[in-house]
Amino acid sequence: MVRFSVDVVRSMQSEVQVKSSRLDRTFSISLKQLIALIIIVVVVSSVGFWAVQRVDVYSRWSSQIEKAQSLRTHLDRAYILLNSSSFLTDNTTQDWFYSEVHYAIHSVSDLLELDGGDSYQIGKIDNMLFHLRDPTKKSYLVELNSTDRNAIARALHDIGWKVVAAYGNYISYTSSNPPLWYSGPSPPDETILEEAVELAIDIKEKLP
Repeated sequence: MVRFSVDVVRSMQSEVQVKSSRLDRTFSISLKQLIALIIIVVVVSSVGFWAVQRVDVYSRWSSQIEKAQSLRTHLDRAYILLNSSSFLTDNTTQDWFYSEVHYAIHSVSDLLELDGGDSYQIGKIDNMLFHLRDPTKKSYLVELNSTDRNAIARALHDIGWKVVAAYGNYISYTSSNPPLWYSGPSPPDETILEEAVELAIDIKEKLP
């Protein structure tokens, strides 16, 4: 009877050890799976966060070039109007010119909101346009000789095209919208933007 009891106890102990071993092995496998799952979640989350950031950056780049193109459109129209012979005598042409300068100011303001890092340079262009739109400058522009007036008109034209070139520089490397893995230069091209700024400074210096 005693021997039977001892055998039963040993059998129970053996079963407990087997179950404990199985539990340990099960827990060990589950821990590895948990670690692997955590790693996968971290990697996927990081990649997702990075992708969202890149999409946001590219969206801002796209908006910047849209505003730059809008600026170019209005400055091109201002260039044509200022070059027109009717600018000297036709109030409608003059008013149209100042309206285009006004719209150009709005485009520059939008660009300033999108690219705060270059606010100093863009602000120079903005300041010139405000100065040009000053009603007191109207008589001065009318009294300019054709060579000087055409020089200001040409500078306005060149500013618009240079700003577009500065903010569209990545297109030279991608031929389209950049892919997520794009690692080339980001807009604006500071050298081209500075050339536009120099033209704006030159126009302002020509005005009284």
